[in-house]
Amino acid sequence: MVPKIFEVILSRRSDKMLLSHTEFLARVSPAAARKLLSDFKKVTKKLTDNPFQFPFADELDALSIPPETYRKSLFYARYKALFVIEKDVVYIDAIIDCRQENKNLFREEEDYHS
Repeated sequence: MVPKIFEVILSRRSDKMLLSHTEFLARVSPAAARKLLSDFKKVTKKLTDNPFQFPFADELDALSIPPETYRKSLFYARYKALFVIEKDVVYIDAIIDCRQENKNLFREEEDYHS
């Protein structure tokens, strides 16, 4: 039996967030920025293989998001990707720094691209 492969699609918002985090780190340490991107690539590979291995992001209840809506994948010690799974597609909606407050994280709908 051939293993199922999931398509991973980033929202424009998540793409901008990843770029912002990478640019910030690059000002301090280009090596750290490269490591962030490398770790993110590893996460996307794991998502293509089995996105169900990641837990639900129940901490989003405070944002009035129903439980078990988003899953999370932690990477590079303090960042996480928030995503939903629909059929065989994983939609990454946000890449956040866990040290920051994210009250307005999901205020608007975003377009996606793969």
